[in-house]
Amino acid sequence: MRLAVTKDGGLAILNESWKSKMEIPAKARLAIEPLATAMYVALLWGVAPCLPAAEYRLTHCDLRIRPDFATSTVHEQATINIDNPQRGQRFTFLLGRGYSVQSVTANGVPAEASRNDDSIEVHTPTPVERVVLAFDITGKPGRSGDEDRDVVAPDSLFLLWSDRFYPADFEQWTTLTTTVVLPPRFQAIAPGRLISTAQDGDSVEYRFVARKPVVAFSVFADRRWMRTQRDIGGIHMETLLDQQSQQYAERIFRTSADVLAFFAGLHGGYPFEQFAFVTLDGMYARRAFAGFIGYSPEYLEKEMVRTGYDAHETSLLWWFGATRGHGPGAWQWTEGLGDYVEVMYGEARHLRLPQNFVNFRKQYLDLPPDRDLPIGKLSGRAPQAIVHGRLPWTMGVLREAIGDAAFRSALHTLFAQCQRRTFTLDEFVAAFEAASGRSLGWWREQWLDRPGVPTLNLSASALQDAKGYRVECVIDQVGEARVVPLTIGIRTQDGLHLHRMDLKEARTAMSFFSAAKPIEVVLDPEQRIIFKTTAPVSFVLREP
Repeated sequence: MRLAVTKDGGLAILNESWKSKMEIPAKARLAIEPLATAMYVALLWGVAPCLPAAEYRLTHCDLRIRPDFATSTVHEQATINIDNPQRGQRFTFLLGRGYSVQSVTANGVPAEASRNDDSIEVHTPTPVERVVLAFDITGKPGRSGDEDRDVVAPDSLFLLWSDRFYPADFEQWTTLTTTVVLPPRFQAIAPGRLISTAQDGDSVEYRFVARKPVVAFSVFADRRWMRTQRDIGGIHMETLLDQQSQQYAERIFRTSADVLAFFAGLHGGYPFEQFAFVTLDGMYARRAFAGFIGYSPEYLEKEMVRTGYDAHETSLLWWFGATRGHGPGAWQWTEGLGDYVEVMYGEARHLRLPQNFVNFRKQYLDLPPDRDLPIGKLSGRAPQAIVHGRLPWTMGVLREAIGDAAFRSALHTLFAQCQRRTFTLDEFVAAFEAASGRSLGWWREQWLDRPGVPTLNLSASALQDAKGYRVECVIDQVGEARVVPLTIGIRTQDGLHLHRMDLKEARTAMSFFSAAKPIEVVLDPEQRIIFKTTAPVSFVLREP
């Protein structure tokens, strides 16, 4: 893209081919020029422009949380500091329906707060550049909306970010101070580092400080946790585990240190002050939070027996905690694409593909076509077979197409440029285009915006000549053709020999030489991408 000023003082935006342009009249130029210029400067410097800044910016949040376990209620004081250069007077935050705002002040003066479903809007009395909103909130949240358990249980507190237990803005990262007031013998976890524990009458105050900006805060506490701490590879690490799970603490430290080091090399430095691993009773399976990972005790035991490490949720500390996607279906496509780096970790450590990938892949291939969805149609109700069974392997297609070095460079650049920001799908694709020097519109249109995967059928034959064997391969794509970077394996007594080819048409024919006698021909023998087939591979060894 290039910007140019027209004769009448307007603005012309030229596309990347330099063969067409869109002209904007001078009267409209003033409205769009700042954003367009910022985008142009960003492109000149090779920076994928993340989302434009909001009209105001949250700079710090201070939460004080005091649960009452006898009544299953929560009392909160939330103070939000806002940089407000445009002096707006309306601020909107998400807040779960189980929580009520008792009062709110703006810079010490009472302000108006109105409820709208799962959000509140605050109207401040005076337009100022620096706003401090102070909320007094009470809640009787009952059950979590995302997990099948009570928020306040006799032995635990479960304040999940997606339950909107505080005035939340999930588009803005901010530094955070969290104070949790608990009965004796409880332990707590919140974003940042635990910097003090102090007696407060019959209670104990746990104070956490996140000096690096975070988003989507979660706060948990449990009477049964045992806290263990280590400093490994420059990262402060903790486990907060129930007594049964404490046996895994040292293994978690050892394997998590390796996983963190791998992803720090792939994405960039670890984005939080510490890494923690906790057991959360009553939660389904596992989840990633801002600076820590939670497992149900039952699922942790299965994972320790099955693999002995966690890579999936750890990768999401970057994909969800440091930056994440924006737009329709962003929670789903970001997690699905983020799955693939777990595959890369296993590949680098020569580990077997985790069984959950095998299961989800099979579930997707068995999914009826009318239930498949493009990325823009994904939602919280999207089949997990699509999110975890199809989307990771579309990243494999991208990596095969542009090469490993460009793929890794794009990931690193994306996280460096959009750290603690949200990125759109356009920006995601642009990062890989910049790293590879190639247009990738085909990948987005054919593998993300279009549901389904290609259906490939292979027929092959081999004929011996004086030097060896000539293997002829024909691959038919059933239905609408896609670009498919594919590996074909020719197995001989000497082993498996791999050959790369790019499919672009409904029928592709290629020939390969084999010094040894072929035994079989295999499509994508390492399962690096995903496709369907309607017929077994046909292979004929012809007599000379």
